[in-house]
Amino acid sequence: MQLIYACVMQPAVMPSAPVTDEVPTTEEAVLRFVMAMGRRIRARIDGDTVDPSQAAILYSLSCRGPMRLGDLAESMRLDASTVSRHVHQLGEHEFVRRDPDPADGRASIIDITAEGRTALRRTFDQRRAFVSEALADWSDDDRTRLRDDITRLTADLGDS
Repeated sequence: MQLIYACVMQPAVMPSAPVTDEVPTTEEAVLRFVMAMGRRIRARIDGDTVDPSQAAILYSLSCRGPMRLGDLAESMRLDASTVSRHVHQLGEHEFVRRDPDPADGRASIIDITAEGRTALRRTFDQRRAFVSEALADWSDDDRTRLRDDITRLTADLGDS
């Protein structure tokens, strides 16, 4: 954690790659992985139809089903104003729709559209490609172990 702490505390003076041969702790290795993956996942790719920051909203709707905006924001652990802005933009592209909430006429239910599912699938396919490339030289056993460990860690983090 020392390297990550140092990078956070003095980002302008830290090199882009660690200058230590020290093996990171498991926690630091996970944080490095998450930061590297986050950068790659959020990066724009030619042909993107969904802004990478909005793909998580489509993914959440595709997994959890239609829901009110506040429930969507809560499920994603995001501020409702942020989710509202993204939902509005996704609606402009017809990736989501708003239907009246039958329980409360003042509220709306947000749902992913067929176009949204297609765009999400394309976004995931594009990102899956660079992960596949990184794993190309890994053995089947290594790939299976990685999948199982990441699945377990995800569940232990409460985001399964």
